[in-house]
Amino acid sequence: MDDAADRRVTAIFLLAISVYFAAQVGLRLALGGAYETDEAEMLVMTPGLRLGYGPQLPLYNWLQLGFFELFGRGLLALSLLKNLLLWLTALLVFMGLRIWLPASGAALAALSLFLLPDYAWEAQRATTHSNMLLVTSAATLAAFLWAVKGGRRIAWALLGIAIGLGGLAKYNFYLVPLGLVLAGLTLAPLRAQILRRRALIAPAIAAAIVALPYRWMIANRDLAFSSVGKLQLEAEPVRQMLPAGLLRLPEGLLALLGLALIVAAGLWLFGRSRSKPVGPGPVAALLLRAAIVATLLTAVGVWLAQAGTLTARWLLPLAFLSVLGVFAALAPRLGRGGRVGLVGFLGLVALLVFTGLTYDRFKEGARRDVDFSLLPERLAAIEGSEGLPVIAEFYTAGNLAAREPLRPVAPYLPFAARRFDGKTVLFLLRETVPPSFEVGLVRAGWPASARFDILSEGDFTLPYMHSDEDMPFRYVLARPVAQP
Repeated sequence: MDDAADRRVTAIFLLAISVYFAAQVGLRLALGGAYETDEAEMLVMTPGLRLGYGPQLPLYNWLQLGFFELFGRGLLALSLLKNLLLWLTALLVFMGLRIWLPASGAALAALSLFLLPDYAWEAQRATTHSNMLLVTSAATLAAFLWAVKGGRRIAWALLGIAIGLGGLAKYNFYLVPLGLVLAGLTLAPLRAQILRRRALIAPAIAAAIVALPYRWMIANRDLAFSSVGKLQLEAEPVRQMLPAGLLRLPEGLLALLGLALIVAAGLWLFGRSRSKPVGPGPVAALLLRAAIVATLLTAVGVWLAQAGTLTARWLLPLAFLSVLGVFAALAPRLGRGGRVGLVGFLGLVALLVFTGLTYDRFKEGARRDVDFSLLPERLAAIEGSEGLPVIAEFYTAGNLAAREPLRPVAPYLPFAARRFDGKTVLFLLRETVPPSFEVGLVRAGWPASARFDILSEGDFTLPYMHSDEDMPFRYVLARPVAQP
């Protein structure tokens, strides 16, 4: 492909992703409704610029805080940041692959991310910190591919920045740089660059970036690691040969990669070029080997932790490397029909995502459809609760904070007890979250032995705007009893 054709492909790619994510911002603003759980979390977990906020790493909170300052604490700031990160993910993947591949191959591989449900669907519908994982993984990939291409110091420095930021995005991010480095060592064209002394610039810069936030985490273990229970670790030290989490690893990977693998198989069977195939070069091998390395590291980690569960979202770094590797290998072998077919299918996916998000807003029992404008009125009807601090799970807490910005509101995290210690507090329990008042107290940071005077308790509901159903809530107005 000549330079003019490369420039044309690049321009079309940039225009396509820019229009798509701008349209997603418009759709979220047009649909409106209540804040989703992760959106609501940002409204109560961005009190100011801090080294740490809770069990999630702080990078997304920092950026969201900046967007709140620019655009106000509302849907515009939330949707702009989310879609900017997703746009940057596609762009950075394209830029990194473009160093080694022609523009058409880099564009097709980057667009293959839309075959991952956590990029095309969940990233729009729900997630926040996972979107930061994606963009920092893309930045790490781009910087790594540049560093091993020419070995320039600036490339290794940018890689260090990307790894440092990724280390402040999600814990499982580290699977990406580890996978790339270990896989790169198995490829002769890359190994020489990785083993050069200047490559040490990257870990040095990354360590400097994460040093203070990680120091905060160590000093605030109860808050920073309050989600460790999600792993359902075994209480007994005896190692099982196959813990339940390990058995769920193939299932989780299939959930993430199923659509991409089906599409790749169809293209391999019906979309390959009839002419002599072009080799994909070392990039595809690097990505596929990195995915294998990351999968093995995950399996070892799950076994060592004796994890009793494993969700597909935790495997997103593996899926990220895998889908890019598959399509980086496939792209040079596709004929014109295969390329047109893939782009057409991705257009259909985009249309289905827009349609599905619209349906998700109005479907029966949709969280966005709950009328939270009535929540302040419901709380005002609870005698003695006027202006008191409220503790609620993220979904309720964020939607309440949006409507009563002057009321102290906290989620069920350990800092709530420290913040409201000695005060009368109104506890809200949505359906079975948390399952009981006692469980909620412990999650909020009070010891199991803490005693409270129950001043009042009861229940209320909030209606759905497009349904006859109501969302049930329970409340407990309680005052701590001073310990002798």
